[in-house]
Amino acid sequence: MIGDFVVKGKYVGAEVDRVDAIGKVTGETKYADDLRLPNMHYGKILFSPYPRARVLHIDTRSAEALHGVRKIITAKDISGNNLYGYEIHHHPLLVGEGQETRFVGDSIALVVAETPEAADQALENIEVDYEVLTPLTSPREAKAEGAYQIHPGSQGNICCRPELIHGDIAAGFKNSEVIVEHTYFTSRQEQAFLETESGVAYVDDSGMLHIFSSLQDPYDVLEDVCYALGIPKSRIHVKGTIVGGAFGGKLITTIEVHLAAMVYLARVPVKIVLDREESFIFHPKRHPDEIHVKVGSTRDGKIQALEAEVLSDAGPYSGRTPEVLGLTVSALVGPYGIPSVHLTGQAIYTNNLDSGAMRGFGAPQAAVARESILDKLAGTLEMDPLELRQKNFLKPGQETLSPVLGDSPVSLELLKDQILEKMGPLPEVSPEQNKRVGRGFCFDMPVFDVSAIPVLGKSGVGIAVEIFSDASACVYAGGTELGQGITTVLAQIAAEELGLPINKVFVEMSDTWTCPRAGRTSASRLTYVLGNALLLATEKIRNTLLSRAAKMLEVSKDELILENGKIKAKGSPSKGVGLQEVATVCSNEGLKLREEGWFKYPEDRYMYGHTFMASAADVVVDLVTGEIKILKLVNIHDSGKVINPILAKGQLYGGSLQALGYALTENLIVEEGKLITPSFSEYLIPTAMDIPEEFVADAVETPYPTGPYGAKGLAEHALNSTTPAILNAISNAVDIDLTTIPVYPEHILEAIRAKETDHQ
Repeated sequence: MIGDFVVKGKYVGAEVDRVDAIGKVTGETKYADDLRLPNMHYGKILFSPYPRARVLHIDTRSAEALHGVRKIITAKDISGNNLYGYEIHHHPLLVGEGQETRFVGDSIALVVAETPEAADQALENIEVDYEVLTPLTSPREAKAEGAYQIHPGSQGNICCRPELIHGDIAAGFKNSEVIVEHTYFTSRQEQAFLETESGVAYVDDSGMLHIFSSLQDPYDVLEDVCYALGIPKSRIHVKGTIVGGAFGGKLITTIEVHLAAMVYLARVPVKIVLDREESFIFHPKRHPDEIHVKVGSTRDGKIQALEAEVLSDAGPYSGRTPEVLGLTVSALVGPYGIPSVHLTGQAIYTNNLDSGAMRGFGAPQAAVARESILDKLAGTLEMDPLELRQKNFLKPGQETLSPVLGDSPVSLELLKDQILEKMGPLPEVSPEQNKRVGRGFCFDMPVFDVSAIPVLGKSGVGIAVEIFSDASACVYAGGTELGQGITTVLAQIAAEELGLPINKVFVEMSDTWTCPRAGRTSASRLTYVLGNALLLATEKIRNTLLSRAAKMLEVSKDELILENGKIKAKGSPSKGVGLQEVATVCSNEGLKLREEGWFKYPEDRYMYGHTFMASAADVVVDLVTGEIKILKLVNIHDSGKVINPILAKGQLYGGSLQALGYALTENLIVEEGKLITPSFSEYLIPTAMDIPEEFVADAVETPYPTGPYGAKGLAEHALNSTTPAILNAISNAVDIDLTTIPVYPEHILEAIRAKETDHQ
């Protein structure tokens, strides 16, 4: 383990206030849209109105003649490759004449103007002639024989096709005495971050391009800008601003390449901020999936075989889809020991909105199908759903089937006991009220990235720490503060290891000039990977400081500790020296007080480590109106060492509320490739009125062998397990199968009527 397991240090394990709290609650924090530059102009993007169309001609003369318009940019102006994209560069920066659009988020032209009003008018004045073509708007249609290829060479429009096989599936079903199967449909979910895509950029007098933007991976932006525009990486500086939410929607490059093109070609500073409808159209969403699941067991509930096929809508570009679908397929196994599995997935290119990363990264879809079929199996066996799960829990020492490291202690029984204690007895309602109460459970084995294998040809995570002569310190981390609190966690670790007050630690993040490469901010990874890298870096600085102090105090270095801004001899508090004095001496003598820590998981096997989680929900359903009310919702997460309990609970509550929306309200509707729900008036996310009457989030701490102080990832995990718990509670209340999310009251009433008709 890197770092000793700490029950509770001064900062690690303590409920430390967020280091960025005051600026955010007072409004002093500056987001991208708050930035102002001298002579700043405003950028706008002309998007295609059609999901599939050939661009015949673009006439910009009327737009260029408008007062205040600085530059209109089309594909013919781009000197680079005019392409970008994660792993596969096939997303055009601008669709040119003679080329086809692939979805309504494709860009046709860019406008740079002195005012937002002039930019808007210029957009209206650009005249584009299109040959409107028939789009492919369903995966089944797109994969059919003879369908046109959205990307030449993509036979059957297949983006990716992951598979997980273990054991003998035919023998598994032969040994099964009960077999159930069903098909489940999950919806397209919008990240719904408060801050839309935004950024400012400029070119300085030396020709250096500076981009300040709301993003999740500054180095990925660096790669895309270089490739699309042909600008050397050495001439590009990317700085991530404070982010007002992302949840995966800003994981791939969004407006940054467009912004760079505007600045580089117009030669003026430019700001671009998407409005809500543009944002809804532009960034990738959670994949809508069709999942057919078949499971077989003995009559006493021992599962023998699991088979599943996932059909996923990739949208027009590859992006993160191969990783997401790979996780969906592997997550179908869950925290269960199953002798034989055969799981396959297909992601198909369509002309719908783009699909990609969203909190949970494909695992929530899998959990919906897996946990729903388990309740269906329990019903067929006339067995308690919790008993069925418990019979099939992974046991300590049992190998996981999913492609994860498998080194997390199995805590499922502990989680089961905790969830039952927190839930208590099932609430009661009077039968004459025409209401029914139900309880549902979900157990999950969520994952987090451990930086073990190359992503984009790179692996490993770096961080730098510098301590100054005044005994203040700065941490330089390439990840991004999205609101999850990673700046606070890193400040806690640095303060703990260097013996500093936390207000003497500053954390700088997401800057390609100052911060070592740390990869993406996603996959619940930063506490684990950056925490480990930070421990390695602070260890080097500690050695320097303690070695110099040992000479000053004429004692062995091993006898010294760093504490409260001082270096003291163990057992002799009066014998010590101030850290500032030692740091000053080190600085004057030219000793190195800036160190880098580089962490890479020691094995090149799998991308993910894992943990365990349990969720349970009590709901009441009105049989007359179909209204669903959540009475109680409990999430228990095995977090390893919890670095900051307040932040951890915030993540569990937040993920759970997003999952509530996924279950009951959120459905981004796309018809014939066009968005039908372009704002929060039509796309409904949970509000304060939807919070359960009793809402509990808690953690158990089983140390992770290689985590910093034993910590694990947790940020996304409540989203995985909450939705199935709610769905199973509804099914338990009214004794119906739910196959599609979100579940609306009318769906409940239709299912009840259908059931009554079947019984007549």
